[in-house]
Amino acid sequence: MAIYVGVLRDTVNVYDDKAVGDAVPVRSIHGPSTGFDGVVDVVLDSLGNLYVGNAAPSTITVYTSTADGDAAPIRIIRGGNTGLAIPGSLAIDSADNLYVLNTGGVPSHRKITVYGPGASGDVAPIRTLTGIQVGDIGNLNGIAIDNFDNLYLSQDDMPRIISVYPPGANGSVAPIRTISGGSTGLAIPSQMAFDSFNNLYVSDGIDILVFDPGASGDAAPIRKISGPSTGIVDDFDLAVDAAGLVYVGNFPTDLSAGSVTVYSAGASGDAAPIRTISGIDTGIGVPSGGIAISKEPAVTTQDNWRWCNKCEGLFFAADTTSGACAAGGGHNYAESGNYVLAIAPAAGQDNWRWCHKCEGLFFAGDTTTGACTAGGGHDYRGSGDYVLRAAPETGQDNWRWCHKCEGLFFAGDTTTGACPAGGGHDYKGSGNYVLASH
Repeated sequence: MAIYVGVLRDTVNVYDDKAVGDAVPVRSIHGPSTGFDGVVDVVLDSLGNLYVGNAAPSTITVYTSTADGDAAPIRIIRGGNTGLAIPGSLAIDSADNLYVLNTGGVPSHRKITVYGPGASGDVAPIRTLTGIQVGDIGNLNGIAIDNFDNLYLSQDDMPRIISVYPPGANGSVAPIRTISGGSTGLAIPSQMAFDSFNNLYVSDGIDILVFDPGASGDAAPIRKISGPSTGIVDDFDLAVDAAGLVYVGNFPTDLSAGSVTVYSAGASGDAAPIRTISGIDTGIGVPSGGIAISKEPAVTTQDNWRWCNKCEGLFFAADTTSGACAAGGGHNYAESGNYVLAIAPAAGQDNWRWCHKCEGLFFAGDTTTGACTAGGGHDYRGSGDYVLRAAPETGQDNWRWCHKCEGLFFAGDTTTGACPAGGGHDYKGSGNYVLASH
């Protein structure tokens, strides 16, 4: 996985997904051959090709998944037939159709143009959404495609509004839903993204607002990342990866010290980032040209899963909290290895999920959500779909499912630990799971 960041000085930097601090990009695309001119947004298609919106010449330039340095585009969409008029935001649907929000010039130029896969040259759009003009004081700020190919458009006109259009929308089409009103908290809605559960994430000034799938009308967000500990300066763009981590590009007031802050899945309130990419060597400067996360390969992994020496359970240790332990207090991973979990699709048993309440891993494919130390059942909102493999495999075996709490625990110790459902864990009916570590 890689993190693509468009920056003010017509550069797209690519960082390793574990990048932190003053990390040097693994690739940096820049130079006269690139055709960059006013980079405003970046998106990736299903093959990993990079699409870049260029505001000044109203072009879309396309690059291979391995582009680096002064790389020439493999395709360019430009010309009078394209209908491009100062692109401001890009999105790609499940069929690799490209959506472009055209923001500039006279109101009649404010429209969304859609291009088929492989579009190149002076090609006409396959569809054009019109009738979305706003007043002179308003802006069309961002577009995004959800997991069902619905199109979302954010505007900071009066009222601040997010409009939702159905797949295949064309012409002057009315939205099927709108999100607007005092309860929404919308102030300066700009770029948007979706997690694997189709929750909507909205960058909104110095806040990240998260709405339920299907949110409509004056709906309040289900979560809000906001406060001094977040490190958010001006969230110009954001992205969400397959594991639910949230990446935010921060636009600094001095136009020199931008950053990308990364938040855990399910982060809420005044949550500190789990990682920050910032510093001279990063070359970020001003991340005003969008953020994109590369498509996951057939098998992806997430590390920082740890064994708790108090309750014997497995929990995610890269969050801002050590969770809730059935043995009391938070989890403790002294003497634990750093375990790595695969994310679906991968061989093995899927539907293992992270509980954002207790930080533990539990099996969500049963008829119950089990018992959570933080109260009630487990809740996997914001979780990726983790896959476990049974012995024989390379790694540490004797990890077992507890049928009482639904959690995963280590059964190779001298104790069965502490179970939120009471007493010790019980692995009757469980497979023998193997965890890899590094």
